[in-house]
Amino acid sequence: MRHGQAPFPIDGAALRNDAVGTDFAAVAAHLPRLRDAFSANLHAGTTPREALRLDAPDTDLVDAWLTAEAQAQKGADDKLAAAYLLGRIAFAISEVIAALALQGLQPARLAPDAVALSARRALWQLDGQSGEGRAYDIVLAEAHLVPCDAPSAVLGAALPDLLAPLVQYLVNRSGLSRGALWRLVGDALSGALLMQGKHAGQEEEAMEIAEAVLRDRGSPLHSRQTGFFRIDLPEQPDIAEWFRARGGCCRYYTTEGGAYCSTCVLRDSKSREALLRAHLRRKHGLEET
Repeated sequence: MRHGQAPFPIDGAALRNDAVGTDFAAVAAHLPRLRDAFSANLHAGTTPREALRLDAPDTDLVDAWLTAEAQAQKGADDKLAAAYLLGRIAFAISEVIAALALQGLQPARLAPDAVALSARRALWQLDGQSGEGRAYDIVLAEAHLVPCDAPSAVLGAALPDLLAPLVQYLVNRSGLSRGALWRLVGDALSGALLMQGKHAGQEEEAMEIAEAVLRDRGSPLHSRQTGFFRIDLPEQPDIAEWFRARGGCCRYYTTEGGAYCSTCVLRDSKSREALLRAHLRRKHGLEET
């Protein structure tokens, strides 16, 4: 996946006393689009009619989104649909607030009644193949950014607060446990932070933020499995990269022809490392050993 635009230099202190307006638009327009068409767009203003309010999720809309996620995978059941939907939504929120936090910013209000989500069709192309999927965008009630002085505290409090109503509905609707769903949210946060940190040259800072959230025993995002590990190539140790270990499971392996993801919590470490080393060799144009 190619990288998005360069980080937009913003002085958080300059925004401390202003309801940014034009600055908000500039920041939103220059958020890194590291997942191409699937990267979440950030908007502010009136919540669109078709958007999902997080304080009181419209169950008919959630059910429609679950159906769309299930139809995209052969053999999908309610559990997979819930895992996919929550994972995608959590990642969309996380990639936006992680990118802002690494710039020293945060939305002034991250309460459930101030954040909504809208779905859109996204087209992809990879290795000569193409298709379409679903992407989720963020709509804030207020176009107001403020400095973010404690990113782990902000992100650690925001995600459970924002997603608690949706998680509760998905527990009842899908049969997945509350713990399983929150682990998916924690995975999304750690993955988004690592992605944004790599892009911004703040990899260590991003992982430290995630670790602080995930190791908080008082948080629903607490996970012993989710974390980070480094993979290098034995034949060329200078080629190395950090990866996110998952604590949850998206259940892709339950679909027709599905398998464990490369960093799935259900995969053993030996096969995980082999897959990721093969990925590094392809990425750097090296032959398989």
